[in-house]
Amino acid sequence: MASTLAAAFTILVSLTLAVHSARGAPRLSCEELPPDVCAFAMSSGGMRCVLERTPEGAHRCQTSAVVAGAARGLMPAAAGGWVETDACVRACGVDRAALGLPVASAAADDRRSLRALCSPACRDGCPNVVDLYATVAAAEGMSLPALCEAQKNAGNRRMMMGGGMAPIGAPMMAPAAAPVVPPAVASAPCEEPPVVAPPPCDEW
Repeated sequence: MASTLAAAFTILVSLTLAVHSARGAPRLSCEELPPDVCAFAMSSGGMRCVLERTPEGAHRCQTSAVVAGAARGLMPAAAGGWVETDACVRACGVDRAALGLPVASAAADDRRSLRALCSPACRDGCPNVVDLYATVAAAEGMSLPALCEAQKNAGNRRMMMGGGMAPIGAPMMAPAAAPVVPPAVASAPCEEPPVVAPPPCDEW
């Protein structure tokens, strides 16, 4: 039920933004968004929205200091702001209930999260989420494309090792030779010492 309401609200917000954009009126402010659609949203000024917790424990949407890629010309501009779709939230494996900006290093350490972020569905169809993670990764001294490439190569190595194949570029090892067993040598028969006759007794 909650997910259905969130999806309906997302569609409503998108339609409202389109109408405001056509009229040239002031558009989206992060503080106007309800908490369940705040994360991964972008204000009309090109700033990222973040979900925060008040001292009373309630959630509220706030404007961050992070500029979205649309405002920097790195992704298609979203006129009037942007509220991320449920389809991209699922494709990229992200969580709308996450507080603050995402931590790229945490996603890099989580194999499942990184696989979702680097998937074709997320990479090619969700530029807003990809731009956000690329931005926070750069702030942490990392590169999201490099992380995705490393994840892809690691997956290929696991597939090859699981199928009994050596990874590409790995040295080929010759099969171990069978141990050489020396032929058995028959032991020489034991020789009995010669029987020596006692000397003849001298006659007195």
